[in-house]
Amino acid sequence: MVSRIYISFVIFFIITSCDKATPISLDASKTISGAALDLSFSTYIDLSTPKSDETESGSWHCALSVDCQNVYSLNFNQADTVTISVSSVTGDSALRLAVYSGSTLNGTNLINGLTTDRECNAYNIGDTVAVSIPSAGPYSITIGRDWDNSADAFGTYSLNLSSTLVSMVGLIKTSSNTATQSSGYSCP
Repeated sequence: MVSRIYISFVIFFIITSCDKATPISLDASKTISGAALDLSFSTYIDLSTPKSDETESGSWHCALSVDCQNVYSLNFNQADTVTISVSSVTGDSALRLAVYSGSTLNGTNLINGLTTDRECNAYNIGDTVAVSIPSAGPYSITIGRDWDNSADAFGTYSLNLSSTLVSMVGLIKTSSNTATQSSGYSCP
């Protein structure tokens, strides 16, 4: 009989305590400096350790008649020179490249000093270019696919970034298959 009363008291105490507890909530607008957890893949992404090399594989699946691009963002913790190398291009894809300071994708492309993407090769040919990063801060890199000069709507590529100094932090793909915002293309 005593154990039943004791168990009933414990259950009553737990229920009353839970009713008074503050619910846990997550605020997606808050950030944690230094690290992030991508819950869709349960992968730890280190956003605080500077690197001199980054490698990503990517793919395009462009809408009909659209020059599309994948956008990557990263930070540099100092002025630097970064070499962008895109290789293993498939799908009869004509490659377009751009680097922008900040997140605006239609300003001056740091590769050529114009508002156009760099497109210098025929389809299925990669490209390598060195870009001067003028100061610390956020940058956007676009790996684009020219619809008119490509033979199909999809393709793949391999991206490698290499900096002279150990200054790159937090390479993240921020969008896929979005319409290119540049005013066109040119070489260089």
